Amino acid sequence: MFKKISGEVIHGEKLWRQLGFPTANIAYNQDDIENAVFLLNIVIEWKIYSGMGSHMVKKWVFEANIFDFDMDIYGKNIEIILLKKIRDNRKFNSLDELVKQIEKDKITCKNLSLPVLTFGSFDLIHEGHKHYLFEAKKYGTHLSTIVASDENIKKIKWITTHYPLSQRVTMLKELHLSDEVIPGSNENPMKWIENIQPEIICLWYDQRGPFVDKLENEIQRLWLGTKVIRINAHKPEIFKSSLLKKKSS
Repeated sequence: MFKKISGEVIHGEKLWRQLGFPTANIAYNQDDIENAVFLLNIVIEWKIYSGMGSHMVKKWVFEANIFDFDMDIYGKNIEIILLKKIRDNRKFNSLDELVKQIEKDKITCKNLSLPVLTFGSFDLIHEGHKHYLFEAKKYGTHLSTIVASDENIKKIKWITTHYPLSQRVTMLKELHLSDEVIPGSNENPMKWIENIQPEIICLWYDQRGPFVDKLENEIQRLWLGTKVIRINAHKPEIFKSSLLKKKSS
């Protein structure tokens, strides 16, 4: 799925609010989204919230119910990421029937697990790393980040890290972006795919190497439906580890 849409929150008919499920509505006049209910991530002022929503095709609007959220955001721009389709929209015989279905949909969404996997050296933490992890976090319900071991970095990149693995793990945890930060081992890094079974693997824009080259084959071997995408660079002329290391040396 992983469709992204964005726009200004507008006033709607407020039917969902009357039923106890207030929504943030944005105008959407394209037909590339099914008339259906979806599990969502919603980005508001650099924070990611979970929710569910529906594309109301006839009204040309997308309605998002944001879980555990009660702020007034009319007029604000938000980003909505459609993570997974829950069901098709349909007509209901009564409002009570609709409410019961919405409650059921909400339970379904809250129980869904869509793991996201990221990995890297994270030797000199910079804004590019923050951008990478924040963007990756949008694509699922739980973000795991594997921090490469000192030995593997030396073996693959032929460089010695500024900071040991334990310190790099601590620095990454202090960002409070990844739900789980895992120290890498010197064993085959492919084991993390089998252990986590991610819905999606997010690569940084310039990540290369044997692990990246073997990703698709490993996913096929494990019979997983994992998707692999690359996160766009964030000011690479400034925030790039190799450049920052040169400046610090």
